[in-house]
This record gives sequence, C-alpha cells and structure tokens, in this order.
Amino acid sequence: MTHLNYHQVKARSHFELGYKLAKLFKEQYFKSYQDLLEKAASHKILVTNSQLYLRLTNETFPQYIEELKGYANGLGVEFGNFWLMYLYTTVDMIPEKCTSVFSADGMIVGHNEDNFDYLTERISLLEKTIRGTTILELYYSNGLGGDACGINSHGYVQTINTLHQKDIQVGIPSNIIARWLSETIHPINDYEKIKKMKRAAGYSHTLANLQGEVINIESTARFAELIKPSLPFVHTNHYLTDLSIHEDVANPGNSRERFDKATELVGSVNTAQDMMNLLESVTSLPSNNERTSKTLARMVFDLRKKEVWCWLAREAAQGWIPYPIHFL
Repeated sequence: MTHLNYHQVKARSHFELGYKLAKLFKEQYFKSYQDLLEKAASHKILVTNSQLYLRLTNETFPQYIEELKGYANGLGVEFGNFWLMYLYTTVDMIPEKCTSVFSADGMIVGHNEDNFDYLTERISLLEKTIRGTTILELYYSNGLGGDACGINSHGYVQTINTLHQKDIQVGIPSNIIARWLSETIHPINDYEKIKKMKRAAGYSHTLANLQGEVINIESTARFAELIKPSLPFVHTNHYLTDLSIHEDVANPGNSRERFDKATELVGSVNTAQDMMNLLESVTSLPSNNERTSKTLARMVFDLRKKEVWCWLAREAAQGWIPYPIHFL
C-alpha cells in the first residue's frame, strides 16, 4: 500500500529531472500560477535583484538552475517569470515551520513538516533518482526538493527547520543549499563550503547517518556553526547555538513551546511508533502569529530497519504508511 501522492522519477540530467517533475505536477502549478506571478511581480526588491540572485546561484550551483530551467520548459512558461516566482516562494514567503526529533541512539528520526495551509495539496512523497543518487523525501511541487526532510542513498537523513535572522541579504536561496545538502556524502566537508558561500539567509540542517551519528548546522546569511549534539536531540525554529545573537525575535511563533514538548517526550522514544506518537503530540500549535502554519506531513525514519513511515494531511484517512528504503 502506498499514498496516492507517492511518485517515483528517474532522470539522467538535472534538466530532465525538472522537466519530468513539471509534467507530473503541471496541474498544481497552473492553479496558483497567475496569483503567484502577480505577487512576485509586485515585490520590487526581488524584481530588482532577481538576476543577481540568479548569477550568484548559477556560479555555485549551475545544476540546480538547469533543473529549474527544465521545470519551466516542462510547464511551457518563460524562465524569468518562473525564477521570480521561485524566489518569491523561497525568499519572501517563509513561515515558521517544522519540528525535528532524534532519538537517544540517533537511529529513530522524526519530522513534522509545517507550512501554510494552502500548500497542503502541493506536498507529496517523492522518490527521485539522478546520476546514481536516490532521495526519498517530502516534496513541494514547483521546487527543487530538499527543503523539508528526506533520506539519500548515501545513508544520510536531512531535516530542515526554518530560522529567522536579522542579516538577510541577496545571495543563494536557502532552499537551494538545502537541496544540495540533501544529496550529501560528507556533510562536515559541505559545512566548510557553506561558510564560504554568499547566502541569502540560513536554515537549521540536521543530518543523521546509519551509524546513529548526528550533526546540526545552523546558519544565518553571514554566519554558520556546526555542532555534534548530545542525544536525544530536538530542533524547532529558534537558534540553539551562539548564533542566537543574530536571531530576529520579531517572529516568536510557538517554536519554544514545541521544543519543550518534544524534549519532554523524546526520552521515551525507542521505536518508530513511539516517534509517531510524539510527532502527533507536537503538531504545530495555535499562535498569534498569522504566518504560523499547520502540520502538512510527517515522516519517521527507522534507520535500524531501513524503513520510512509517512503521513500526509491531504490523505489523512490513510494514516501512516511504511516504505522500505530499498536503495540503501
């Protein structure tokens, strides 16, 4: 049994991957196309700087620009407009989102994917293979992936948590860096590269491998810090390192409430079912912040059994469905 919104895509190039994804999700794109284009076009700062964002990204990650070009080609839309909309959804429209939890031995990983309610129908479970690397992930249509959570065929899980910082700038969008890390083979080496990139902003990236080793990379636009946290470990949407001095406290949301609740419960997590129960208890909570979102999907990775459990809000009646990680 699989979700109706579970998809498999294989491609020989990034352009082909983008093209195939566009064909798969074309209907969803055009439901929101005109509205997003108008909002993006009215964002004067993004319009003015869109080509600078493009140049900086293409210098470091030309493969992902090719993938976005393939997506635009598959949709039959002009790339400049598609790039502007991508920037708008990744740079400007960033809600507080997500809770990530790592068990005491690092072998059970859980993630609540929270976002704006209208994106419920745009999130799917996707298994994609390109140039020998396979990733099973929560995927937002019209994007590159890597910006939620997933596991790759090199044996690394990545979970993403939104952070709010004061030093945002024109640079490489966080979602593109997240996509790159979703393919990681050696995250500590990748961290050294991240520090040298001109980034638009920063996420929390937590990565775990099949040996139960966990690292966390927090970043702002200008600073980054890597830690090897003690386990169990929880991350929500506020800084846990010294980078907290750069935090934008204008976006308080309910990050600390979710963090405290998950920290209270994680000590009793020994199985995938325990983690599922925890995630259901720490769903996105009500807040006065209008940009706070709801839980759209959940994933639990059982690295001992090489199995992933997934729950999608758009198919809530299906409940949790297991998937073997056959590519490890």
